[in-house]
Amino acid sequence: MRWTGVAKAGAVVMALGLVSPSTFVVAQEGRADLELAVPPPSWGRSIEVVDDGAPLMLEPGAGSIRRGTVRAGTRLGFEQRVFGEGCSTGVWYQTSDGLFICEAHVRPSTAPPGVAPNPAIDPDALLPQRYAFVRVDGTRAFHHPSDYFANDYVEALGRGFGIVVTGEQVYQGVQFVRTRKHTWIERASLRFVRGSPFRGTAIQPGTSLDVAWVRAKATRVVDRPGGRTVGRLDRHALVHVEQFRGAMAKIRRGGWVRTRDLARASLASPPEGAGPDDRWIDVDVDAQVLVAYVGTQPVFATLVSSGRATKASETPLGVFELWAKLDYTDMDDVERTDVAVNYSIQDVPWVQFFKGSYGFHAAFWHDDFGRRRSHGCINLSPADARTLFQFTEPVLPPGWAAILALPEDKPTLVRVH
Repeated sequence: MRWTGVAKAGAVVMALGLVSPSTFVVAQEGRADLELAVPPPSWGRSIEVVDDGAPLMLEPGAGSIRRGTVRAGTRLGFEQRVFGEGCSTGVWYQTSDGLFICEAHVRPSTAPPGVAPNPAIDPDALLPQRYAFVRVDGTRAFHHPSDYFANDYVEALGRGFGIVVTGEQVYQGVQFVRTRKHTWIERASLRFVRGSPFRGTAIQPGTSLDVAWVRAKATRVVDRPGGRTVGRLDRHALVHVEQFRGAMAKIRRGGWVRTRDLARASLASPPEGAGPDDRWIDVDVDAQVLVAYVGTQPVFATLVSSGRATKASETPLGVFELWAKLDYTDMDDVERTDVAVNYSIQDVPWVQFFKGSYGFHAAFWHDDFGRRRSHGCINLSPADARTLFQFTEPVLPPGWAAILALPEDKPTLVRVH
């Protein structure tokens, strides 16, 4: 199973025992306390992970700290087998990285260490998987398409619930899709999504941070403040601001626009603790603009959608460290009874938590970046979420599904204000 989590405002609710980053410890080198088990087969060149989301631990024991999780099919280098509690076989493999994985999650392999290739996706796709949303409340999912005709269903899904589609099949004239949970749903009850095409912009070294995006639809461009209209700009259009005069901004492409129609990136000083070469992120919730920095140099800027301006959905302010990165995680609030409509979305990609269950992630269900609309997390377009995921520390190693930060990783700082 994947390492799944419920990401919403208020509390961290994670499966498989996620812990606060303050409890992390560093594994000691030269371990003399490890009790060696029988060596693995001499033909084994690696160990292949057979359970998706298998945990990698800092110690070979039940009370150990999780370092991350690994995808099925990944082959890890290993050093030895050791005894330890918390594994059904009583034996752990020590990996070449000095981490430990329960023997029940792996098998010896004759192949060298490596990563199983990911399923092929459309090269023009913005998302790593195919996603669809339920169109009709109470849409039913079945173990097999044949159960559709007997109305023998497994579960009923709410309108707006998001699923991952892994296959399609026509059965007795009805088209069905297979979900990640290996259930079948009538295709006509779903709408497929590709994700917003919006993306931020790289800031070249030595250039000023003069970028802004149009907030409103069909924003007027005038030849001078108070002058005649010479053009219009669509929402999300990128502009470079040359100067301000009162309530107007002169843009590089020519003409003036109202300042209030722009979401502007503003230069910020590094937060305390950020070194001259450290990567950090600044999020301005009033402007709904994110800027990524290396030291004092801005390198990337984009629009975001932070939490709505309500007590239950606002995004926390302050300076934080990234404490976990996941390639995917499920998100929902189905246990809440105080809301009119619940949400549930499978495999939200490129997730980075910075305070409890608050974090950055791709939002492929809207194109409203530049406006508050989330449940507390910071929504990014798919392209921007992937860019930010690749920018931050720690780096998710190939074949891993998730990584939890350690102090020596120098986790990326995030300032939200």
